[in-house]
Amino acid sequence: MNTLWNTVIYDPIYNALIWIAQYLTFKDVGLAVIVLTILIRFILMPLSKKSIMGQYKTRALEPKLTLIKARGLSKEEEAKETFALYKAEGINPFSGCLYLLIQLPILFALYYVFMKGIIQPDHLYGTLSTDGLKESLLGLIDITKPYLPLAILAGITQAIQAFLMPKPTVTGNDLQGQFAKSMHVQTRYVLPLFIIFIASRLVAVVSLYWVVANIFSIFQELYFRKKFSQSVK
Repeated sequence: MNTLWNTVIYDPIYNALIWIAQYLTFKDVGLAVIVLTILIRFILMPLSKKSIMGQYKTRALEPKLTLIKARGLSKEEEAKETFALYKAEGINPFSGCLYLLIQLPILFALYYVFMKGIIQPDHLYGTLSTDGLKESLLGLIDITKPYLPLAILAGITQAIQAFLMPKPTVTGNDLQGQFAKSMHVQTRYVLPLFIIFIASRLVAVVSLYWVVANIFSIFQELYFRKKFSQSVK
């Protein structure tokens, strides 16, 4: 398992970071993290597009979902009808979960890079070098140590992203509907505070990744919202 982690995830991300720092960002590792984060988000854009567009399509289906709810079907029959509707409309309700799960190994990999130190000859590809790399952002922030202002910015950008997301479709006051409401409230108000708390205790590179990823997601959300609005006209 450790070999698979190194070969498929850790080594490629670590070496991509070193390559960017060596050739693109004048050996500034903080800037390299920003470039790498944006590159990763562009690679994941097909998944994020499916997730975001799925949320808006689900929101647009609220009247049809309400009709299914009003038919008084059993839980099994209601679930079957709901998933049949999702399938007919080309919606995968689990696409958002997949998108989030893919991001976690990337975040863990960046964390472990800086926990172990940027100089890791056992993981470095032969054509690269770590000589002269600066573990800072523009010489102002040491990204190997916690940095509260960056952690707060990570929480703020997460909150902005959460407020831009469409509200979940709630078709009743049952347990499922209340759970959806609760999750939406926690994503908007609790998660940003949790991120500030966690990020303030981790190396600043984690906060930096969160900030850049959140800003990218904010613009992405606005772009796909506009695309969806145009598609339904």
